Amino acid sequence: MNLRTDTARTLAFELLFMGFAATGIAFADPNFPNVNQTPIGAEKGANQNGVIPEWTGGLTEPPKGYTEGGYHVDPYKDDQINFTISAKNLNDHAAKLTGIQKALLTKYPEEFVINVFPTRRSCAYPEFIYEATAKNAKNAKVIDQGYGFSGASAGFPFPQPKSAFEVLFNHETSYFGLRYSAKISGGTMNPDGTFTRTVRRDRRLAFYHQPDYSSPELDNRYFVWRAEWTEPPLAKGQAFSATNTINQVKQPRFGFMWNPDTQRVFTAPSSSYEYTAPMMTSQGMRISDDMFLFNGAPDQYDWKLVGKKEIYIPYNSYAATDPTLKLGDLLRPRFLNPEHIRYELHRVWVIEGKLKPGKSHKFAKRTIYFDEDSWIAVATDLFDQNNTLTHGQFGFIKNYYEHPTCIQDFDVLYELDSGRYNVDNLKLEFGPANLSDPDVTSRSFGSGALRRSGSR
Repeated sequence: MNLRTDTARTLAFELLFMGFAATGIAFADPNFPNVNQTPIGAEKGANQNGVIPEWTGGLTEPPKGYTEGGYHVDPYKDDQINFTISAKNLNDHAAKLTGIQKALLTKYPEEFVINVFPTRRSCAYPEFIYEATAKNAKNAKVIDQGYGFSGASAGFPFPQPKSAFEVLFNHETSYFGLRYSAKISGGTMNPDGTFTRTVRRDRRLAFYHQPDYSSPELDNRYFVWRAEWTEPPLAKGQAFSATNTINQVKQPRFGFMWNPDTQRVFTAPSSSYEYTAPMMTSQGMRISDDMFLFNGAPDQYDWKLVGKKEIYIPYNSYAATDPTLKLGDLLRPRFLNPEHIRYELHRVWVIEGKLKPGKSHKFAKRTIYFDEDSWIAVATDLFDQNNTLTHGQFGFIKNYYEHPTCIQDFDVLYELDSGRYNVDNLKLEFGPANLSDPDVTSRSFGSGALRRSGSR
């Protein structure tokens, strides 16, 4: 398949498009989507007390004051805090909190708080995602012992999931635009306030979401990804280009790396994509499968679909990327500044993975929470071999309403014992990602692209 031609077709295409129980398991409906579900499979109606409102289509147009290509205007800036959860009232709200939330409230009782705002079901997607999801609901099936799927493309493959594998595949196929580019920052914050800042340029070209692809044409590919670092100094000039695969057991992620010292491209060793491989520039905090809260093959764990529940999660995270903020306003010692973090009550899908006998991993158990309106992973609780909660993550959702699409705009990983945290994909300093960058083409990826860029 000629991706240059495909990219041209995609450009043309885009011009045309300017009742579950609290812990219940979804059932397959041959008439999906039905009147009770959104086009991607969420419960359309409000919850019992109305705190979670009915989904009415999400946010599909930019608010007043937004300039194309600029920072996102907060459409909910006038919302007031409903209440604040602290160590003092933790027990009153514990049923609607994740493990890492309760741990942070307990560890920092005088400082860490959760500010709860009105719930805004803002998530929306382009019409072609909805249409593809409806087709996938009838045709998609899990194959290869749960490690892959067939019969789906473009949309979410399993809007009515019956297994943890199906929930994971929905998360991994979350739509982030067809040609993504962003300059992002992040780094590791130590408890004493010292911060190692990272800066890189990311590009992604979607395969799975190409509207005119069929499942066989995907050739086991989600997307191709390229990253180039400019900070810190030790990482300056390092870059990689990698293909993320659907069935990572059958075909692990593969790609190339650029070494600025030798001025050479080399094939990335398979170990660089394994579960336990350390991520560059994270000071040992990150490993390769915790990107996007989970980005690994599923074969290391025995997975269980726990069901659905209501929890307080970061949402509509416009305040955390307000252009009036400085990096130090958001990144404080021990945890992100609660003044700029908006939490809302939402329904989430919950899955649990326990490490298989004979397998080795830093985390022996993982509990992952997925927003029902986007299938994006919004929180994880991570446990060691003694079943002790040692780490946890949050993914921060924001609707790029000019598109529209909801993406995980940035994330944070907390390490409880050390008091450190690592933040990644932060857009605060450089503005939001471009989800439809025409300069992102097939020539942007692969060994040739790394060589051309690195030799300049």
